[in-house]
Amino acid sequence: MSYELTLARLERRAARENAARREAEATAELQMRRVREHAREVELLGSIATIVNESDDSQSALTSAAKAIRRHCRFAVAHVLVPDESGALVSADIWDADSNHVEFLERTITATLDRRFIPPQDLPGQIASAHQTVWLPDVRLGGQFLLRPELTVGAAWGFPVIAGVDVVAVIEFFDPRVRTPDERLLQLAPAFGAQLGRAVEWDRSRQRDLQDRRRLEELLAQRTKEVEQVERSYAVADQARDAFIAFLAHDARVNVRNVNHSHDGSIDEASVDDGDLPVLLNRLVRVIDRSDRRFAGERNSVRMQEVADAIVSAQRSFDETSIDVRIHGPLDAVIDLNTELMTRLTALVLSHIAATSQEANIVIDLEVSPDTLAATVSSSAVFALWDTDARVTGDDDISQAARLAKALGGFLTVSQGQNEDHVVRIVVATQYQEHGPVRAANRRILLVDDNEINRKLAGAMLTRLGMQADVVNGGLDALRAMAEREYGLILMDVQMPDLDGRDATRRWRSSDGGATKVDVPIVAVTAHVAESERAECLSSGMNDYLSKPFGLDGLQTTIRRWIADGVTEADES
Repeated sequence: MSYELTLARLERRAARENAARREAEATAELQMRRVREHAREVELLGSIATIVNESDDSQSALTSAAKAIRRHCRFAVAHVLVPDESGALVSADIWDADSNHVEFLERTITATLDRRFIPPQDLPGQIASAHQTVWLPDVRLGGQFLLRPELTVGAAWGFPVIAGVDVVAVIEFFDPRVRTPDERLLQLAPAFGAQLGRAVEWDRSRQRDLQDRRRLEELLAQRTKEVEQVERSYAVADQARDAFIAFLAHDARVNVRNVNHSHDGSIDEASVDDGDLPVLLNRLVRVIDRSDRRFAGERNSVRMQEVADAIVSAQRSFDETSIDVRIHGPLDAVIDLNTELMTRLTALVLSHIAATSQEANIVIDLEVSPDTLAATVSSSAVFALWDTDARVTGDDDISQAARLAKALGGFLTVSQGQNEDHVVRIVVATQYQEHGPVRAANRRILLVDDNEINRKLAGAMLTRLGMQADVVNGGLDALRAMAEREYGLILMDVQMPDLDGRDATRRWRSSDGGATKVDVPIVAVTAHVAESERAECLSSGMNDYLSKPFGLDGLQTTIRRWIADGVTEADES
């Protein structure tokens, strides 16, 4: 009996010791878990601080922070919203997602894209209105959260980013599973929001400084340009004065002689007193001296086709002369020019050629550059070559044309061209208004990106804008797609593993093309916005660049720029 009691006591003691050991192990495991969680929290806080201190702008800080926090809390999707001008929260087009939840990301994008959440509407509105973190363990019990029918299951939480007293952003997280609140994470969220708010404040300060600097630089450049323009105008006026007075003298002398022409065909030399000519010239000069346009006349904006038509109209004076006007460059290029004086200048040259040979064939080639308009008059007629002084001081038509060309800020040369044709080249000063690039009429877009999340997001935006889009995941696939199907615009990611966007563009530009034209607009899509990166993209043959992450407005602007009649559904709504 004593043995049995002793055994029972030993068993109870062993049981107590086992229970105490298990309790100690559980306590130790709990403490180790807490230590690990604490270490992860400290690491996360350090990561957010590093992101804020090292980011170039608030957008990149918000992007990196949303990714770091999503991975820490192990939610499927992270999304950033910012307030618009009216205070409603709209998507900043900053997303991060677990690669195993792409379908859930698509539903989240559909639920959020191009929607406005007015506080306290929905989860973003609740967060912005309360200035506090909000956690919804089950969205089915979230009240106003049911306004997003695409998200009817799972958990969501978010916190505000505060700068001063204003909510400058909301970061929200979604998961397809029901999740109980993480109290430690809820305690840390205000610290995240405060640190990111500093990044926004620094970014705004940098932007203000940059804008002030740009305004000062633009003001200085404008003043410098104005001074240079004044100096040039005086120089041009001084150089052209003598030439224009000589031109007026010639016209005055001819007109006076025509008026005093006798009935028997002789000229009354006594009535043509050169001493009276300066009086007439002084009157003319006083009239034209009142304006800086006294030599060039009143300029107006005309298209190259209008200039050609005006020159062709001079053909009425030379009925037996064939005149062919050819334009090198776009017909709708716009220039600033006194069309009447340019036409008169050309007519003087034609008159000189027609006087030499009534059956001469004349070809006029018009070329425009940023500073000049050149008219090259080629003819089989033979006319004499002379030096500059004789050409400026003579009284014939070609000399008068040379003086007028000089007065218009240019020059006139005579030489022998190809096929023994004689060539008169007229160059006058003008201003060329850059004509916009020829835009494609095809509204189908090819999107090239090796990141699946980026493809899903950009594809959803293009669909929202009412555009037809094909999506491929690399440079080689892009070349194959362009060879097989015609596109009006290519959105080409720059950094890709198989063949990057620059090399793909170079190959396409140097190829014979396929279904898509070789000169199709190709827009670089890149997160690198340095001038060197932009220059390298443009030198590879790309036409433009779109910075990542881009939003609906930025994408819409790009489409308008490169696709003709690029009115999207977003414009019409």
